[in-house]
Amino acid sequence: MNDCTALRCLVLGALWGRVCGFDLELPTSVRTESPAPPLWAPQYKVSWELAVPYVSKLQSTPLLNRFDAWQDAEHGRQKLTKDGVETTIEKLGEKGEDSLQYQIYPRIDKLDCRTDEIGGGAGPTAQTQRRLLQSDSSSNAAKLGLVLPDLTESRWLYNGSTLLQEGRHANKTADAWVWRVTNDEGYGEYHNTYTFYVDKDGNPLRLNMWGVNLYTGGHFDLYISDYFDYKAGEIDEQEFDVPSFCPEKPDPDEPGSNGGRFHRNMGGIARMRSLLPNAHYGDEEYDVFVLRHGRRHRSAEEYEGRRQVYQDNKLKVQEWNAGSNAHQLDVNHFADWTQEEFEALMLPNKGRPRPSLGNMAFDNRRVKLHRPTVAKHLLPSYVDWRGTPADSPVKDQAACGSCWAFGSVASMETAYYRETGKQLLLSEQHFIDCAWDAGNTGCLGGFQPLAFNWMADVLELATEEAYPYQGVTNFCKKNVTDKVRFKKFSQVWVNATDSLTQEEAVMEAIYTKGPMTVSVNAEGEDWRFYKAGIYNNTRCSPKLKKLDHAVVVSGYGETEDGQKYWIVKNTWSANWGEKGYIRISRDPAYDCGIATQAIYNELELAD
Repeated sequence: MNDCTALRCLVLGALWGRVCGFDLELPTSVRTESPAPPLWAPQYKVSWELAVPYVSKLQSTPLLNRFDAWQDAEHGRQKLTKDGVETTIEKLGEKGEDSLQYQIYPRIDKLDCRTDEIGGGAGPTAQTQRRLLQSDSSSNAAKLGLVLPDLTESRWLYNGSTLLQEGRHANKTADAWVWRVTNDEGYGEYHNTYTFYVDKDGNPLRLNMWGVNLYTGGHFDLYISDYFDYKAGEIDEQEFDVPSFCPEKPDPDEPGSNGGRFHRNMGGIARMRSLLPNAHYGDEEYDVFVLRHGRRHRSAEEYEGRRQVYQDNKLKVQEWNAGSNAHQLDVNHFADWTQEEFEALMLPNKGRPRPSLGNMAFDNRRVKLHRPTVAKHLLPSYVDWRGTPADSPVKDQAACGSCWAFGSVASMETAYYRETGKQLLLSEQHFIDCAWDAGNTGCLGGFQPLAFNWMADVLELATEEAYPYQGVTNFCKKNVTDKVRFKKFSQVWVNATDSLTQEEAVMEAIYTKGPMTVSVNAEGEDWRFYKAGIYNNTRCSPKLKKLDHAVVVSGYGETEDGQKYWIVKNTWSANWGEKGYIRISRDPAYDCGIATQAIYNELELAD
């Protein structure tokens, strides 16, 4: 069995039990004539299950999410629910009126709501999006977040009919339309193949994605959506009623609000917009980037806006690398975002008051101060926990402002290893869904000290396997049985002492306790595009009020020419930086805050 076949069996075997022998790529034609492609009704309801494979070393089973969508393109309205709870409603306004999106999301055990302008904001496509929404030449279906691809477009080619052999639609005969991305630059020998199946009556059955995930921009792999209950016809008006607890208009001051920045969006429809492949190609270089990262554009203007941002950022990277800088940059998966969009989505804590030691509940149970046990002159010059069981693998927070949860969990994983001598991956999703009462806000941001306060109260955390990461906020699950339970739990802050400066105190704590969570000032563009070298930005502030991103410091070192640095693990995937890590200057004046708020955990497991 070759590698590709083994991977397909692995993924679908987890979903359906038996897969080997199932033809995933192209159907065997049993019909010669080419039927007309189906045309989706202007009003319809459809449900589907999206199977998303996950990194096997972090999560052994694939993600399987249920979606339901109601689309009324005739009147410019759409609603989507995820697993029956997370709901988004879009309503297009008449000319001159706001087009609004209502995002109804779980908050522990009830629903909350945000209101945002569709296509609003200061991003590169804000004006063109508004023009598109008011265009008489564009259908409402194109303006709304579509959930079914337009098979009438020329890139979708009829490829015969086949008998589906597995899953929900086993033993059904289906017509197949295929879209192949033959430009495989950046993937070597791989080619993206997307196959959409419909039944004899033109109802949607399945979308097989062998390549980049068109829904979420995931890595090259196998993804499957099985559609069911497609019903064309008039939709009950009540389906689009906005809940009474939703604000009538966007509130730019609300924590977690878009504040006019449309890319910061946790709603289901915004995530599902990427289902449609790009219709507007033209720039060969940018198209490679688009395919590599699974981008989706709803208009030629939006494509051009994103392309220009990509080219501008690429030029900045080239100019930086041509200078005499200590670290190098790269055109990574953030390259078609504006700086404002990047900060809105990845740094949701920017500008929010950060907990300090003075306003924490300072007692022996919740918060302690680190007590050094090694003298300054005995500290080694190099400590690197990378690749050891004390330092968990590099993870990916995806499009969720959950760095606080990842930093907190990483610190707890290290504490668990110190206590047991074993590595166990714990659940960030548990924090995201359940730690709201401590002052955190799920994917909309939070802080490690508040997360640890919550942990000191509940004294239990689910494993990653039992409560896997989803990258969105969901209801708090109460019935998870596979948890680590604590008899005692505390957070320990590392502060300067009579014998050690702040920097030396953090070094000593890393040496004696292992990796720990810290907060940094990550708003600089040279941080966003960091690739390699010693990050040395004199404008990177170490002040507490400027810290906007949670990371993990996994060691420290010194180069042959005397450059001192911290070894820092980020949560933007192993494709960022030095395989997910960044080395930051150990100069206290501009270490980005590494030594400002370093915290580790002490715990005692329950019997």
